[in-house]
Amino acid sequence: MYIIIAGMNNITINLAKKLIADGNEITFVDSNENKSEEIEKKIGFVNVLGSPYNKSTLIESGIERANFFIASDMKDEINFLSVMLAKYLNNEIISISLVNKISNKRIFIGDEFDFAIEYDEMISDTLNSFIANKFDQLIYTNTDNHTEIRIISIGKDSSLIGKTINDVDLNNESEVIAILSSSGTISRNLSNTLNPLDKILIQSTINYKNDE
Repeated sequence: MYIIIAGMNNITINLAKKLIADGNEITFVDSNENKSEEIEKKIGFVNVLGSPYNKSTLIESGIERANFFIASDMKDEINFLSVMLAKYLNNEIISISLVNKISNKRIFIGDEFDFAIEYDEMISDTLNSFIANKFDQLIYTNTDNHTEIRIISIGKDSSLIGKTINDVDLNNESEVIAILSSSGTISRNLSNTLNPLDKILIQSTINYKNDE
């Protein structure tokens, strides 16, 4: 999928890393030249320098072929205008809007605003749940016994929804520790069916490759 992110910050940069790791194409739109150049050098993201509510800037970013548009500026008025323009240029695109002030959330309604997320909710795995089927995140590595613990998060459109752990494609050296449900409960009953936004906690053996 092709995803345009308007606004560079720690949340969207971490999100972009996960989305790219899943094989998605990402372009950032931001008017901060220094930040844009720094990210381009360090990470290699494609950046379009300019305003996200400028028609020529969005066209340059490829808005007409994009699947998702994430408006994550720290000013609600910029997010509002950029989503309106993005939808005008591509009425099939799915928008995700950051709302910085709770009182402003009421204006982010209508066909142009598919998802409006308050700032406190805007963490990368929340956004990713609207986009990816699932993602795999490393949370701990134990170098003494050569194991690592990972979390697989189930997105809202995941093919695993309604299935059990036995239907998850894991390698032979992985063991499911528990299922963290979207309601906050922790279960070790691996026969339970998976629901949207559930997380699977997995311990795996690390296989080190010998240097040639």
